[in-house]
Amino acid sequence: MTLILQVFYSIFSGVMLSAAIPNELYKFGAPLLSFIAITPFYFTIRYLCKNYRQAFWCTFIQVITTHLISSFWLAYFKDFAIFTLGASALGTALIGACMGILFYLPYSRNTGLKTCQKKWENRLYSELNNFSLQKPFYEHTSFRIFWFAIVYTFWEWVKSSGFLGYPWGTISSAMYRFSSFTQIAAITGTYGITFLTILFNCLLAEGAILFVQAQRIQSSDIQIKRDFFFELKTSASVFIILFSLSLFYGSHQLNLKRKPIKTLTTIMVQQNQNPWDTKNDDDAILKSEQLTKKQIDLLEKEGKKAQLIVWSEGSLMKAMPDSYSHYKNHPKEKSLISFIKECKTPLLTGGPLFIWNEDGKGGKYYNAAHLFDGEGNYRGSYSKLHLVPFAESIPGIDNPKIKALMLKIVGISAGWHKGRKLTYFDIPCSNYNGYDSDGKAFESAIESINIQLTKEQQKELSKEGPTVKICTPICFDDSFSDVIRPLYLNGAELFINITDDSWSLKDSSEIQHFVVASYRAIEYRTTMIRSANAGYSVVLDPTGRVIADEPLFTDYSLTYDVPVYQRVLTPYAVFGNWLPYLCIIISFFTTVLMYKSFVKTDFIPSERKLKNKKHKKHSKKK
Repeated sequence: MTLILQVFYSIFSGVMLSAAIPNELYKFGAPLLSFIAITPFYFTIRYLCKNYRQAFWCTFIQVITTHLISSFWLAYFKDFAIFTLGASALGTALIGACMGILFYLPYSRNTGLKTCQKKWENRLYSELNNFSLQKPFYEHTSFRIFWFAIVYTFWEWVKSSGFLGYPWGTISSAMYRFSSFTQIAAITGTYGITFLTILFNCLLAEGAILFVQAQRIQSSDIQIKRDFFFELKTSASVFIILFSLSLFYGSHQLNLKRKPIKTLTTIMVQQNQNPWDTKNDDDAILKSEQLTKKQIDLLEKEGKKAQLIVWSEGSLMKAMPDSYSHYKNHPKEKSLISFIKECKTPLLTGGPLFIWNEDGKGGKYYNAAHLFDGEGNYRGSYSKLHLVPFAESIPGIDNPKIKALMLKIVGISAGWHKGRKLTYFDIPCSNYNGYDSDGKAFESAIESINIQLTKEQQKELSKEGPTVKICTPICFDDSFSDVIRPLYLNGAELFINITDDSWSLKDSSEIQHFVVASYRAIEYRTTMIRSANAGYSVVLDPTGRVIADEPLFTDYSLTYDVPVYQRVLTPYAVFGNWLPYLCIIISFFTTVLMYKSFVKTDFIPSERKLKNKKHKKHSKKK
């Protein structure tokens, strides 16, 4: 019966967490569910598992359930479905299962309970009646609650980092709608959100079980009960203080009036073109041109001019810069370069980049963002830094045989290489009050942000006009702090993400990616533009709130005066992932202490062993 309950509660926890994460029913997630989703899993590890093997498999079941349900749309990734869904689910679950051993560590030694393993209720009764303040630190309720929250935070960092990183299916991805809580990401990253949410789950599990079972247990010492619940109350008090401070900070940030120093009038185009059905890019380019022209005409009626046009990832299929001459003549109805010249506006778009080897024999392909200036000149590119494992990045792809096989099966995307440098683009923009030809408005903006410049320098800047330094993370890039943080620290003023999730065909896929990316705006208090092929195309302010958006899976274009704010160094920007690193340090030293305690315990003979030894000695004498 216990094994059935282990499996049931593990699956139930995975289902609830999947329901909390943005899905087809709850488009932007259900934050309240995440406060109870891990409770059944905690109960399983805490009371139902009898050994490390069971903890390993219970964690495996919980993780793979969450992954398969919340990320089912990975199966639509054409020929790579076996990798994107199957292999990712198995790999994530195995890593999680290894973390299950850490989850179970404090519960592996249940002093005084070794004769009560058959039924978990007996363990509860015995634990209360055998309560002692003198027991080892790892058997105290307060320690076990915080231990589970620390290890789970460590786990979410592991699954969200490195080559195999996949920051979907996390607690923080379910919390987008709880905006007053998510603001602490500027201090702790998403991991502070995870820690506090899991802490509440653990408190809920312990509290519910102890209060119910304590009523059924006849204890001769009432003080023991009080001491037993004192630990729970203390842990709850710590949670209430931390959570209240988080909400107070979040409310302050949401109500804080931020005045932009610059604006960038941006046209965002969503061409809604399925990449699997596209044999050439002529149709996609023509559709993008039509949608762009629509916005340009609207701006002309208002007496305004666009300052940047943004198309999505993969809008171009020919590799730049060698294909520049191709786009001078294609599409035949209206070539790309001639269209840019007519618009007289810089264009940022996605497409392949090919760089020749030094010997001129062969080269490498990169998934890149390309910038054309208002005259149609090619100005440069940014290459994607974090590739999708086993889809965009194939281990051993430089081997000619493997490369030929993958190119034959799935085409050019199998040959992507990782970008090697941080790239920025300076785009002419306006100050917040509008840029005047005589420079007066720009000079007042300079004064308002307390930049000390000479009059000659101010005049020179007034002639050229202000610019905004943008970085252009591509698709998966915007989900990783190890990509965005260096881009920000080296001077980015505005994040512009171009992506293409249209192959997923599901709203939940688009929203999940958006939610994960939205935390980058909060972490660095920086405006973010997301221009996607089929959505979710949005403009986010520094609190992660949507200030402009486009409907999903619809041909659409939008113009918005994107606000650019004064750069600030948030605690997260300065210290990075300090919280998961702290969790790692605490986990390591606590594990060492527990191990030493376990060794000592193993060398202390039990009463039964002492009786056996006396019996043997007595038999020998006879």
